[in-house]
Amino acid sequence: MTNTNSPAKRVMYIAAGVALVAGAVSFFAGLATSPPQADDSKATYLRSLAEDPFTTQLSALLLHYGNLLMGAGLLAVPLLVRGRRGAVLTAVGALLGALGLIEMSGALLSDWFHMELGRNLPVDQAVAISDKVLAHPAQQLAFTPGPLVSLALVLTFVGLARAGVVGWWTVPAVVLGYVGLLFMPYDTPILPAVGTLPMLAAVAFAGRRVLGRASVPAPDYAATTLAS
Repeated sequence: MTNTNSPAKRVMYIAAGVALVAGAVSFFAGLATSPPQADDSKATYLRSLAEDPFTTQLSALLLHYGNLLMGAGLLAVPLLVRGRRGAVLTAVGALLGALGLIEMSGALLSDWFHMELGRNLPVDQAVAISDKVLAHPAQQLAFTPGPLVSLALVLTFVGLARAGVVGWWTVPAVVLGYVGLLFMPYDTPILPAVGTLPMLAAVAFAGRRVLGRASVPAPDYAATTLAS
């Protein structure tokens, strides 16, 4: 417990920092390569996935790993807080955010199902099956965290800002990026990708902080206590 500079801890800091940065990049690329969607209807969504199987799979793969990597990396973010100020907010936000992002990574499996529904069934039947599957409460609980992720990220960065780990600019950046994700038109996929950049920049910045911690020796609290 007193070995605060162990190689294992340094490796975990590096892994978490790389995961946050790579996850943000992968998520952006996944959105940017999404099949264009003319409107928000389920029928149009299924057609867009079915018409370009390669792009559908590429986008889903990138989004899956983007969410998964950011979720895993977020678990290390509370370790950036050294004192009590902001510690609880950061820990609660990071744990909820990690859970939500990992749930969302699993939800990307539905893109393959929807793609094949759109390719093999009349659109009205494909829509009916999709609606029935997604209507199950257990499915929604397991794979549809909704605004939980954005709220969790806001809590995380408020905690980090209170602790002096990151600047307060990261909080509105998360909000602005989530708004861009929701409201930018998906008929031009690069627009929602660009819309999320403020949020992804905050996540990547936290990743850089985690990477920086890997190169800074942590204080030996046991030795400090004995010396005092």
